[in-house]
Amino acid sequence: MTKKSDTPAIRFKGFTDTWEQRKLGEMGTTYTGLSGKTKEDFGHGNANFVTYMNVFSNPIASLDMLEPVEIDSRQNEVKVGDVFFTTSSETPEEVGMTSVMLENKPNTYLNSFCFGYRPTEKIDYLYLAYMLRSDAVRKKITFLAQGISRYNISKNRVMEIDIPLPKLCEQTQIGTYFHNLDNLITLHQRKYDKLTNVKKSMLEKMFPKNGSNVPEIRFKGFTEAWEQRKLGDVVQITMGQSPDGSTYSDEPSDYILVQGNADLQNGWVCPRIWTTQITKKADAGDLIMSVRAPAGAMGKTAYNAVIGRGVAAIKGNEFIYQLLVKMDMDGFWKTLSCGSTFESLNSDNIKNAEVKVPTTAEQVQIGDFFRHLDNLITLHQRELEKLKNIKKSCLENMFV
Repeated sequence: MTKKSDTPAIRFKGFTDTWEQRKLGEMGTTYTGLSGKTKEDFGHGNANFVTYMNVFSNPIASLDMLEPVEIDSRQNEVKVGDVFFTTSSETPEEVGMTSVMLENKPNTYLNSFCFGYRPTEKIDYLYLAYMLRSDAVRKKITFLAQGISRYNISKNRVMEIDIPLPKLCEQTQIGTYFHNLDNLITLHQRKYDKLTNVKKSMLEKMFPKNGSNVPEIRFKGFTEAWEQRKLGDVVQITMGQSPDGSTYSDEPSDYILVQGNADLQNGWVCPRIWTTQITKKADAGDLIMSVRAPAGAMGKTAYNAVIGRGVAAIKGNEFIYQLLVKMDMDGFWKTLSCGSTFESLNSDNIKNAEVKVPTTAEQVQIGDFFRHLDNLITLHQRELEKLKNIKKSCLENMFV
C-alpha cells in the first residue's frame, strides 16, 4: 500500500507529479557486513574491506581507502548500486548514514558496523544515496537510534521507514545534480588542501631553520644573513586589558571588543561583542595574537577595537604576521605558555621571544608572496563554504 505526499519546495523544470511514499523494505533486500573482524584481521588477505568511516564520510563509497582482509565464501559481496548503512556510532547523527557503490571492484565486502541494501526495483542509485541523507529522512533515522554510550539501529527498523520516491527520470536528475555538486566540492577541497600544504611547506623553507641564519629558499638578489632579535625590539606589542563586564553591549555603534580566539574567523576579527569602555586598543591593520588557549594563534583586524586580556595587539607588517604564524605552527609558544588550567602567555614571553629577521626589502617580498597565497586559500575556502551551504539548502528543499 502506498500513499501520496506533498511535492518538494524546489524541483527541476517540467516535473509536477506528486511523490510517492514507499517503505525501503518493499523495494530491496538487505545483507549484513563481515562479523567477528578485529584490527588484527586487517592488513592481509586478498579481499577488500569497506569500513564504517568509509561509508559515513561520503555519499559515494570511495575505494581509495579499502583495507585488505580475509573473508570466507559465505559473505555477501558488494555490487554496483548497493547502498550501505552505518549501524553503530558514538553519536546518533552518524547512525544510519549512507553511501552508494558506483564502481565495480570484485571481492569487496562490508564490515560489521554496516549493512547493505540492494534495490530490487528500478531506483536511481545516486538519488537513493542523497535522499537518505536529506533532512527529512535523517530525522526519521536518528529518531530510531538507541543507546547511551554508543548508538545503534537495526536494519529491520530502517527498512520500515517511509521514503519519498518521484518518477525515475526525476530521480536521475536529482541524483546527478547532487553528484555534480559533490564533485565541485571535492575539487575545491583538493585545491584548498593543496594550497594549505604549499603554504606549510613554504613557511618551512622561506624562514631559517634552527641553527641557521639563512632560509632554504630565497628570492633572487638576497644573500645577507638574517639578524636575530627580540620580538619586542622589532615590533610594538600591547597586551590586552578587559573592560568591566557591565560595559559589554550588543550595540554595533559601541567599540568592538576582541576578547580571544572566539572573535577571530578565518584569521580576521569578526565583531561579536561591543563595549562602551576603552581599556587597551588595537588599530585597524594591527596583528592580533591570542595569549590564552590557544596561546599563539594569530589573526588580523580591519577595525579599530578594544582588546581584552585574552589577546595582544602587534604593530607589524605581513612578514611579521607570517613569522608569527610559523612560530605558532611550530609549537614555539607552547614551550613558553604557563598556567595550571590552560595555556597563557605574558608580556615578557612575547617581547623576549627570539626571532630572525631579514632586511626590509626581503621582508616585503616574503610578505607579498604569502599574502597572495593566503588570498588564493581564502578564495577556495569561501567557494567551498558556499557550495556546502548550497548543498545543505538543497538537501532541505529538494526532498519531502
